[in-house]
Parts: sequence; structure tokens; C-alpha cells
Amino acid sequence: MIFSYVGNYFWTHYFFTVLGASYTFPSWRMNNVPHTTFLLAHACFLFYHITSNITLRRLRHAISELPSFIQFVVQAFWIFALSYFIAFLETFAIANFPYYDFVDRAAMYKVGSLFYAIYFFVSFPMFIRLDEKPNDPWNLSRTSIDALGAAMLVTIMLDLWRLFLGPIVEIPKSIPYKECLSYGLPWMS
Repeated sequence: MIFSYVGNYFWTHYFFTVLGASYTFPSWRMNNVPHTTFLLAHACFLFYHITSNITLRRLRHAISELPSFIQFVVQAFWIFALSYFIAFLETFAIANFPYYDFVDRAAMYKVGSLFYAIYFFVSFPMFIRLDEKPNDPWNLSRTSIDALGAAMLVTIMLDLWRLFLGPIVEIPKSIPYKECLSYGLPWMS
């Protein structure tokens, strides 16, 4: 719940300022993000993370006899591939929703999906750790701290993209990229 809330409240602005996406349906909004998306994101994120856990557990079992370095590389590759795949599928699925708009659909599919996958590069390894070891139960405090730590890492990575790579498209009615750098975080401008 914490991770998906942070994603909606803060990271949606990166979709507006870096990817050229926008919500056009009438809705009550919080930080210019429609309220309904907060509930939808939580359900979607939960499904994505459960899918990740199932596949990672199967993968770990399948490669358990390999050297630990090879296991690490295989798992990292799988997390990268699954993250991009899920981000692409969601981007592709939402493309037909009439109230979600992209400046450039092709760029959103290819590069925007990679940008969105950053969420999952960080959160999939974090999520599988929750109660993974029977002798090491997680309480609400530990879970919250881990979710907030993962959220901060994603925020840093998204902002580094914004600062060093910039928008993936020319966004209509926006300030020039060079000027954008002086404004700081997108949700504070």
C-alpha cells in the first residue's frame, strides 16, 4: 500500500514531465492524480508483485545447484526482463483507455516501459523478502521502512533519469528541458 501510494502521488508526475503522459478524465484529484488511480494501482501492483514472487521462487529452485554468482546474475536478468515485460504490458493495455493519453505511443512502449520498469527493478527484490524466511517474521514497522526505502531508491533513479536523460518526447505546453532542470522535483514545481 505504501509503495503504490508513493508511486501514484509522486512518480505519476514523472510520467507527465518525462514521458508525456496525461490523464484526461474528470475526477477528484490529489496532487493532480485522479483518486481512482490510487486504488487501481494498489490492485495492479499487488498482482505484479505476487507474480514476481511466484516466478522468482520457481527460478531460485531451478538454479539452486549453480554457483551463487551465477544464481545472482540469472535472478538479476530475470528481474530486469520481468520488470520490462510487466511495464510494457501495462503500457500496452492502458493505451486503449480513452482518458489516458501519450504524446508519442511508440516511444512510450519502448522507452517509457523501461522508465516504468525502474519501479519493479527495485520493488520485486524487496517484496520477495517479506516473510520469506519462516524464522524471520516481518512486522508492520519493518515492512513500512523497507517499502519507504525502496520508494526512495526509485525516486532517486527516476529523478536521475529526468536530470541526465530528460524527457523521451517533446512535451507540448511545457517549459524547455534546460529550464526544467532548474525547477527541482516535478511534484514541487
